[in-house]
Amino acid sequence: MDESGLSCLSVAELRSSVRGLQREVIALQYRQLAVLAELESRGFEGLGLRGLPDLIQVELNVTRRVAKGMAQQVARFAERWSVTGERLEPVYPLTAEEFAAGELSGDHASVVADVIETLPAPARAEHAATVETTLVELAAEHDPRTLKQLGQRILAHLDPDGAAPTERTQAAVRDLSLRPAPDGLVRIEGLLTPACAAVWEAALTPLSAQRQPDDLGADTRSIAQRWHDAFEQAGQMLLDSGNLPSQAGLPAQLIITVDLHDLERRTGRATTHHGGSLTIREALRLAADADVIPVVLDQDLGILAHGRGKRLATPGQRKALFARDRGCTFPGCTRTAAQSEIHHATDWTNGGPTDLDNLAVACGFHNNDGPKMGWTTVFIDGHPHWKPPAWRDPDQRPRRNWIHHPEQLSHHRTPQLT
Repeated sequence: MDESGLSCLSVAELRSSVRGLQREVIALQYRQLAVLAELESRGFEGLGLRGLPDLIQVELNVTRRVAKGMAQQVARFAERWSVTGERLEPVYPLTAEEFAAGELSGDHASVVADVIETLPAPARAEHAATVETTLVELAAEHDPRTLKQLGQRILAHLDPDGAAPTERTQAAVRDLSLRPAPDGLVRIEGLLTPACAAVWEAALTPLSAQRQPDDLGADTRSIAQRWHDAFEQAGQMLLDSGNLPSQAGLPAQLIITVDLHDLERRTGRATTHHGGSLTIREALRLAADADVIPVVLDQDLGILAHGRGKRLATPGQRKALFARDRGCTFPGCTRTAAQSEIHHATDWTNGGPTDLDNLAVACGFHNNDGPKMGWTTVFIDGHPHWKPPAWRDPDQRPRRNWIHHPEQLSHHRTPQLT
């Protein structure tokens, strides 16, 4: 159709045109599946490809997930060949027929197959054809999501007890992916097996506990936000453990690259060796305690400095700090040392040394938000104290967290800075 003539068409004609074009698009999609099926039947000798998903990914320049979905549609809806070379009808012939005619979209077709394949073997053998016919008819009036819901109703009727999930079926559908969004956030999607979910629930539940109100105020994070922060903390603890396998000949660690000019101005972006992008502030926060190698580039993109030894506390230092502080040193915080990070009283990026008299144990929240709100860390008699901002306490009297040192409360007196 000549696009320049669209303005001459009525609304009814335009709507009809949209529907007709949609049928043509769907029919072309099925035609593509037929071509892929023919390619698969001839093999991939000499191409170095492991199977049809590889071929689709290479030829169509699509993601692995899309390629696997298309390969599954080929297996379900395209014609097949027997071992003797005889041509066979598709696994779901009625669905394939409507798909090829452009009357049933690929998403609708996948729903039909998913529902039938969920039926137990005896029920599938008896009712597959009837279920397919019913769902194909319903697809003409319902979108794929509604069709799936209707399919679930059919399943509940034919198999009221439901099929008990097995370890094999659970393992077959397990998946996990990180999907970057345009705004820099990353969406995590997937299905965890019960065993994997149990492990993460055990790890994240204590880390996501609501923080008790203290001088920084109440914990206003939602449950979902607390789980997010716990997930990050668990990852940092895993990196710090040193128990991860090496990758490309290097220990599992995070490498952050930053431009010197951006580092000095505390603006701009830093990049990770996995292709991620962070603000400078986020990069410095991670580098404060995670197993990080910061790489600083000069204006000519030459490596100006790199390394981690000066920033991270050694295992021996960590043991000494855990023994001395026992938990987060911010006043009133109940987080244990195992739930906390290593805090620089004078930040490493501002020249603070990684020495015991400049290090303290602090949970992730107080390590990051305490300094932002004007709290500073000072050492009195070898112990870390937190000094509030002037707006909070005009005298700015240093405060120590006594929760982890109850036996010393009888000797407690208000410290004075000399």
